[in-house]
Amino acid sequence: MEDQRIAYLFETVRAGSIRGAAQQLQVNASTISRQIGLLEREVGTPLLERLARGIRPTEAGQLLVEYFAARRVARSDVIARIQELTQLNRGTVRLVSGEGFISDLLSGPLQTFCSAHPGLSLSVDIMATDGIVHAITEDEAQIGLVFNPPYDPRLNSNARIRTALCAIVPAGHALAARDRPPTLADLTPYPLAALNPEFGVQQLIDAAAARERVHPMPTVRTNSFTLLRTFVTSRLGIALMPDFVASREIEDGSVVAVPVANDLLNAAEIHIVTRHGRQLPPSALRLLGHLRSHLRAFGAPRDRPASPEMSAGEC
Repeated sequence: MEDQRIAYLFETVRAGSIRGAAQQLQVNASTISRQIGLLEREVGTPLLERLARGIRPTEAGQLLVEYFAARRVARSDVIARIQELTQLNRGTVRLVSGEGFISDLLSGPLQTFCSAHPGLSLSVDIMATDGIVHAITEDEAQIGLVFNPPYDPRLNSNARIRTALCAIVPAGHALAARDRPPTLADLTPYPLAALNPEFGVQQLIDAAAARERVHPMPTVRTNSFTLLRTFVTSRLGIALMPDFVASREIEDGSVVAVPVANDLLNAAEIHIVTRHGRQLPPSALRLLGHLRSHLRAFGAPRDRPASPEMSAGEC
């Protein structure tokens, strides 16, 4: 079987149509269709099902798609490992992260990693939980930093730590003066900013609210933790999030993190994930270990000093 024909099949399945694959690959749709036809003749069975809208792979087609994806990732990883046998001085490490970790990443961990490895390039994409899981399981990224991911046998958790969702409230707010932690019901009288449902934080909040039969009515829905923090610092209302997401605002005294009396919200977890079975190149393994030991979300102190071997450089 020719790899080019399998590549056309792979891109067609990923794009959902032959036309979409043709646009992605910048070749004629007829060329892709003809090559897939030749591949079907070679293996002796149909590889695609034509639907009213787009296509989907047959069982045989899916086997070839998975074969090609595995070969592509293995080739990339082997090349990276060969290049790094002597030193970590080239290549790209791909990280996907929830937006809530950005302040933590930029408070020191990325700077120290880039300074230690000036020849490496970092690709950092910000996504919601669902997007992170997809990027890792589809080998679009090597490492994922995610809050409370759903169970997926394709994910391997390389590090995890228990955390809690707090009510982030303006300084001087009535909730901050309570003797006991408020319940979710106690939060409902106050204007609330909430995330969109694809975020792991919001999925946990919704599950906790359903268990307590509470129905919060957010004033604002957003896909941005920055907007949540600004909503609170502007004294427009409150928001629920891990306290490390608002660490700068907590430290400057503009907001207060108030624990909430809810078992689910107090049993959340942060994970550093990779795809189960994927052999990461040394550069990605080095970043993984660096994040585990330098992120404040995992207990590292702020402004952790660089180790002696780190040198100046840019990532």
